[in-house]
Amino acid sequence: MPASWQSEPSLHAKAIDRATRARVLAVKLLPKVQPAVRRFDASQFGLLTAYTYPQATRERLEVCNDWHVWLFLFDDQADEQEEVGQCPEYLQEYVEACLQVLRGRPLRTRATPLERFTHHLRERMSRLASEAWLERFARDVEDYLYRGTLPAARHWAAGTVPELEPYIEQRAMDSAMYTALDLVEFAREGQELTEELFQQPLVQRMRHLCARVVGLTNDLFSFEKEVLWHRNPNNFVHVLRVNQQLGLKEAIGEAIGVINADTDAFLACEEALLEQGPVDPRVLSYVEGMKAWIHGNVRWSMVTGRYSSPTSPFPELRR
Repeated sequence: MPASWQSEPSLHAKAIDRATRARVLAVKLLPKVQPAVRRFDASQFGLLTAYTYPQATRERLEVCNDWHVWLFLFDDQADEQEEVGQCPEYLQEYVEACLQVLRGRPLRTRATPLERFTHHLRERMSRLASEAWLERFARDVEDYLYRGTLPAARHWAAGTVPELEPYIEQRAMDSAMYTALDLVEFAREGQELTEELFQQPLVQRMRHLCARVVGLTNDLFSFEKEVLWHRNPNNFVHVLRVNQQLGLKEAIGEAIGVINADTDAFLACEEALLEQGPVDPRVLSYVEGMKAWIHGNVRWSMVTGRYSSPTSPFPELRR
């Protein structure tokens, strides 16, 4: 990553962490038991949000952080709990209920904690964003669930390892990065992209590359948790090892090579975009937001307790 991508996180990191923690405890999405709360606190989700939306206002930053926590807590259920992650039919019913709430359906009488948390998010988003943005966000959540999470669940249930290229595209969806990039527009007032700006080919290409880079990078950091602990086959390093018959060290090197190539392609797209002439300030802000995600994801992953482990295959994470 270019040295110019260095940035300082928002000063609201600890405050938004405390606010999100209170909300997930209130709806019982996070059990009030010490191991679960300690793990939540050690993850420092607010720091990730502070790195990836450094210019966001406090109110909007809290919404962004709540969505990240929604994703991480749901991901833990889908990736670590076999009764959830290996039952695609149950998972589909579970997420469909949340999707309907996100699109404005009233809460059911017996709503799950995740549905209630989704309802809180929907209420706050609808006050701060346009209907067009909300619909785009909901579509990206739907793609995350149906084109990412459910295919991953089917592989885990069947005990199959995805093929390489289909997995890379699955991971771009399963990472939920498209929803996170929607929040780049949301994080500051006046930054929503018109449909014309959003659909520019270079913007779409950079969005796709950013999702790939962040998702595949995360697979490096989460390799021990996903593959060695939970035997989940949906991990880029594992997919490379199986498909290309590589040792662990070789697979890690190959993974980093793919990530670096995608980052180079992202930089080339940015250069081409700037060469086209005057660029709308909202597009420039969006590009900076994508850079913040690529860079901030690594900075956070190196310090969060979510991936640190004394038995990690990566010396940098053995804390």
